[in-house]
Amino acid sequence: MAINVAAAVGRVLILQLAVGGLVSLGIGLFWGWPAAKSSALGALIAFLPNAYFALRIARSRGQTPKQIVRGFYLGEVVKLVLTATLFFLVLRMPGLQFGPLFAGFAAVLGAFWLALLLEKKTK
Repeated sequence: MAINVAAAVGRVLILQLAVGGLVSLGIGLFWGWPAAKSSALGALIAFLPNAYFALRIARSRGQTPKQIVRGFYLGEVVKLVLTATLFFLVLRMPGLQFGPLFAGFAAVLGAFWLALLLEKKTK
């Protein structure tokens, strides 16, 4: 059975967006708009580098194995630098709430593992 990698990656990214949005909405309902904004920023800090990495890997089709591995390493380095840069920029914002920020960030990262579990159960 062939695996459609692009579709699987797309499902993971959509799940990450959905989880980040739901967590931010839930936090907003209980703790208000400033907390929801902080949570959404945390979710974006996790999501945007993941989306970049997914797009970078999607472009590796048709390359040699050596080029693909090099692309993975470079993509991961850029992803980490992008995450650190986004944290640096967001942490300078006034009125930021750290608990919701990290809750949104962790929720999106956790969605990746949830997607893997869901993918295994459907097979």
